[in-house]
Amino acid sequence: MRSKRKTLAVAKSDGSGADSAPIVLDRTRLATVQVYERIRDDIVSLRLKPGEAISINDLAARFGTSRSPVREAVIRLANEGLVEIFPQSGTRISTIRMSDVRDVYFVRRAVEAALVEHLAIQHTAEQIKVLRGILDRQKDCVGRDDVPGFYRLDELFHHTIAEFAGFPGVWRLMHVQKFQMDRLRHIVLPMPSRPKRIVREHKAIVDCIAKGDPTGASQAMGHHLQQVFVIQEVLRETFPQYFE
Repeated sequence: MRSKRKTLAVAKSDGSGADSAPIVLDRTRLATVQVYERIRDDIVSLRLKPGEAISINDLAARFGTSRSPVREAVIRLANEGLVEIFPQSGTRISTIRMSDVRDVYFVRRAVEAALVEHLAIQHTAEQIKVLRGILDRQKDCVGRDDVPGFYRLDELFHHTIAEFAGFPGVWRLMHVQKFQMDRLRHIVLPMPSRPKRIVREHKAIVDCIAKGDPTGASQAMGHHLQQVFVIQEVLRETFPQYFE
């Protein structure tokens, strides 16, 4: 039986920073969706940098597809504010707009504060054990300087809180909306001492949940999420080309 999966070689990036490893496209899934997911991940992880020019033709060649699925994926990314399309002059990765980040923060702060308040009122010892286990794994990533692993565990921490609070669908909705904030997080995480501070902030949240302190948990979550704004001026000075 012939395989339903197809391995495609990706041309080496011209300095874009995007992953140049071969791509495996699943023939049982729409090519447009897979191209969209891959480009979105490259944008959020900063493998494709803010302000970087991209070409539909080059992307089609890299993915081994026609222009059509790439064009549809880029239009979808443009609708999400991650790509800017300039008729007759080209397409580029959007720079980071702090106004967009503030909008996402406003929603995320309200949602995640409610989640930790709910969990502080009603939780189990096993749930607290799981959350503390994630913190231990984050500390291990800090010790190994594993930034990608730390980022994945950061996502898992917030996702697990939503699940334990009984609202896993809320995190899925947030995941769709927080791309701009995630790009900023990828700039922040490699900064010296920031991962250690995040672990301490996460620990403060878990401690309040474990004590059954909904107000404290909400305040700890708010403090954690707003730190990106505390250092935004440093980020702008260090990476001025990334910001609008």
